[in-house]
Amino acid sequence: MSNDTKLLLEIEDPNIKIIENSATLSPYDHIIRLEALLDYRPKACYQCGAINTNQIIRYGWRDTTVELTSTYERPTRINLKRRYFHCKTCHSYFLAQTPLVAKNCSISNNTRKACLNKLQDIVSMTHIASELATSNNYVMRVLESAAADLQPDLTTLPEVLLLDEIKTTDGSLSFEYMDGESHLLIDLVCARTVHQVSNYFMRYTKAARDNVKVIVTDMNYTYPKLARTVFPNAVVLYDRFHIVQSLVRAFNKTRIQLMKQFSTSSKTYKQLKRYWKLLLKPLGNLDFKHFHHWSYFDHWLSETDVVDQVLASNPVLKSTYEVLQRLMSATRNRHWSDFKLALSQESTTSDLFQISLQNLIKNQSYVENALRYNYSNGPLEGTNNKIKNIKRNAYGYRNFRHFRLRVLFVLKFQNKKRSNCHR
Repeated sequence: MSNDTKLLLEIEDPNIKIIENSATLSPYDHIIRLEALLDYRPKACYQCGAINTNQIIRYGWRDTTVELTSTYERPTRINLKRRYFHCKTCHSYFLAQTPLVAKNCSISNNTRKACLNKLQDIVSMTHIASELATSNNYVMRVLESAAADLQPDLTTLPEVLLLDEIKTTDGSLSFEYMDGESHLLIDLVCARTVHQVSNYFMRYTKAARDNVKVIVTDMNYTYPKLARTVFPNAVVLYDRFHIVQSLVRAFNKTRIQLMKQFSTSSKTYKQLKRYWKLLLKPLGNLDFKHFHHWSYFDHWLSETDVVDQVLASNPVLKSTYEVLQRLMSATRNRHWSDFKLALSQESTTSDLFQISLQNLIKNQSYVENALRYNYSNGPLEGTNNKIKNIKRNAYGYRNFRHFRLRVLFVLKFQNKKRSNCHR
């Protein structure tokens, strides 16, 4: 019976003996308690290292408590009596040890392993502590014990770096970067200015920084400056999604500005407000075959007809729409010559749209690289969603260091699981 109980409790130490019929369930705290003994003949003294030739004698017992993993969702605790020893050689005393629990610790190693496994999932630390019948501080200590394995290697950097920012603990933005090939988040840094990020990357060896060939970023003006001082061999390219996003936002501002010139009760106002999605739909995807009844129109129309009639309300809006469609098509088809030709027609667009175009003209080398290289910030944006889930499930973090460790721990093991599934 003792061996069966040890098997169920995952106790592998042969020196531990469970006392028969000692298991009890407390009606007050609902904790399962067992009595056990730990006794053996030590091979040497733990203090002086002398081989035991009968000079180490038994010197009574000491009562200890070991917290095990939950059994049937109930906390389980062993009242473990350990043999106490006395060494006549060095006149020292020591306690019998077991691999079930670390020295000077009352929580079993199996609980620590279970805690590490649960930390891989996107759940709060309070939830993990509740399942393991431990405290939040213990869960955090287990996470901090893995901090050394989560530090980036300062001697290597990937050839492709994806750079971005994300809100972390106090609502401020923090810098993050990822390997563009393996899609593994490398680090999360509580900094975002050029000076701070430059100092951070200067910790890497020169060979590691020279190895970086491509930097992918959004349209943030700060990160391209890193290529001049930190990564001399790297080319910078804008993320294609953010290029299109800046154009779409400028076009929407133009539409809203025009919409406000009409009365809210007019058909033109309602048409501009209701059918904004059709104006952003790729021109080649508009349906010109099927006719339907559309609100605020008197006749059955196709999608192409609706767009034409909405744009007929203002010639500037129509010309801005045409330039937007050319730029979106050139970005989708990765044609730099078509994109550059559309940029030259900025004078026919609205003032708000020209601001976005002038920014692209000013940084057209980064835009050209975006259309020529097959890299984007998509993997990093997807990782940002996972980071937000970690933050949301924990109801936020007050300590950035704890938040960083949890994010890197979860993403590291999720990446390992994904790699094992592809094998």
